[in-house]
Amino acid sequence: MKVSEVPKYLHIESRTARYILCVLFGIIVADGLISQFLVTGGYGSEGNPFLMSLVGSESFLAIKIAGAFLATLLLWIKYNTNPRLVNAVAVVALGFYTAIVYWNLFVFVFSLV
Repeated sequence: MKVSEVPKYLHIESRTARYILCVLFGIIVADGLISQFLVTGGYGSEGNPFLMSLVGSESFLAIKIAGAFLATLLLWIKYNTNPRLVNAVAVVALGFYTAIVYWNLFVFVFSLV
């Protein structure tokens, strides 16, 4: 294997699957950024009891980004063994995080009114 080649287990032919996984990573990070902004600004509170004590600290975004990276990396690696399952999990997670981001934006907009 050459240094510039992508290993076979990391290569995904489906452009749609690659986009879904990349967007999933981005929206999880966006959720972390918006949550950090809302909590530190006093506009809302964190709903995740595991992350509640970390919001506002410097480690919150690092943990959120690392978790998003590891989750999408796991889905990326598992795609070639079970693409239908990975697509289903990724689409459900994408829908879930999209709803959370919209809810956070809704809370922010209506806290200003």
